[in-house]
Amino acid sequence: MTRAFDLSLKSLGALRYAYFYSGRHDHHPSIITNLPDEWLSEYEENALHRIDPVLDISKNTVLPFSWLTAELNKKNQQLSINALKYKIFEGHTFTTISHDREVGILTLCLDNKETSLSSTIKKNEAEIQFCLIKYHEQYKQLYTYYSGTNEHTQIKKLSCREIEVLRWVSSGKTYSEAAVILGITERTIKFHVSNIKKKLDVYSSRQLASIATKYGLIHL
Repeated sequence: MTRAFDLSLKSLGALRYAYFYSGRHDHHPSIITNLPDEWLSEYEENALHRIDPVLDISKNTVLPFSWLTAELNKKNQQLSINALKYKIFEGHTFTTISHDREVGILTLCLDNKETSLSSTIKKNEAEIQFCLIKYHEQYKQLYTYYSGTNEHTQIKKLSCREIEVLRWVSSGKTYSEAAVILGITERTIKFHVSNIKKKLDVYSSRQLASIATKYGLIHL
């Protein structure tokens, strides 16, 4: 699912992206991205979603919009430093809202050497918007399924992406194999596994496999 989304975006000129999913009762978004693992780690650990102006703007419009990091984050140096550190100088953001009010936000990130890609993205706005709508509906179904069928507080601690990682790793896939399946790096798999262990308060892969088996994740 995510792999197909990744390939579709790349074919439309979107090489780097971050997708944010927010359910009605979520305190923080689930994030799917091909940006560096360090960016994701810093963003989540510092809860930057709370002060991200891109997410704030997205709450008030369903139309695509463009922005420059330096201009948008004048009042927030923490976000500006975080973005520029990973060469996010410019962005194009798309928003979709499902009928039950779950929000999907897709931000395409450009550095200062990718000026030609900006016009390509604008040219392909309609196709990119459709890709977002399609992926958002698929992601929402997966998210709703796990939230609705797994009532144990341990499973509820996990994001939808973390459940995907847990599923494949517990099914016997190596980190590199899981990375290929999910369209992310092996380092990102390790990052998610580390977070999963912390959230579930376990220390071994055997314990993770036991939990995954208990809730039927391996056989889905």
